[in-house]
Amino acid sequence: MKTLPIAVLVLLAACHPAAESPKKITLTSQTIALPVETATLPAEILTVNCAACHSPEMILSQPKLKPEQWQAEVTKMRGAYKASIDEKDDAAIVAALLDLPNQK
Repeated sequence: MKTLPIAVLVLLAACHPAAESPKKITLTSQTIALPVETATLPAEILTVNCAACHSPEMILSQPKLKPEQWQAEVTKMRGAYKASIDEKDDAAIVAALLDLPNQK
């Protein structure tokens, strides 16, 4: 009696129509036009040390900070984010950041 249910299941499985083949999907390439970078930094030291990771727009839109706050930011970038900023450039970078239009 145990073989009858198994035989019925095997028979049903053999008679079941095959599943539909998956529908083909055609992928097409899409392109987008990004806006041209228009902002530039007024100091080369900022371009060399900051623009590798930050856009000029981002740098130019920072809130007004005190010199010691900018120094803490530069130190954080070097320590926490492993930015390749030479410590001897810190004073010049902080001075350039303080000289940005949004810092006056």
